[in-house]
Amino acid sequence: MEIRKIIGIVFIVVSLITFSIFITRTEFSIQLQAWTSFKYYMQFAPHVISIMLFYSGVYLIRKNPKSNFALAIFGYTILELVALDWIGILPNNLGTTTTIMFGCCAIVALWIAHANSFSLKRLSWAEVLISIFIGALESLLLYYLQLS
Repeated sequence: MEIRKIIGIVFIVVSLITFSIFITRTEFSIQLQAWTSFKYYMQFAPHVISIMLFYSGVYLIRKNPKSNFALAIFGYTILELVALDWIGILPNNLGTTTTIMFGCCAIVALWIAHANSFSLKRLSWAEVLISIFIGALESLLLYYLQLS
């Protein structure tokens, strides 16, 4: 089996494990009042990160030309989340073990995306900047909506 498919399968397995952990910690509510609170929506942010990792793994397995871009978005999102948590700007709601798992996957994802290890479509400067912007948007947007 190719290393590309093995990495894709590892990404999918990690995403499914973390998604199942997050879904068990999620408090679903049928009350309309809970739907208007920021805290209710903030609990779904880790789910989005798991889904991003899942799609990155699927793209790698299928050898999709968009996989480098998806990997870059995932990698920059995680690295920005960790950096903002270390600086003290944004609290990280992932947990230590999940942060370490996502951090390892993010380093591998960024390595694959920037080195173009599997001869997929190379990242352009615009795609790199867009992926950094999307990562920052995902990291900061909900937090700043909470403050306002």
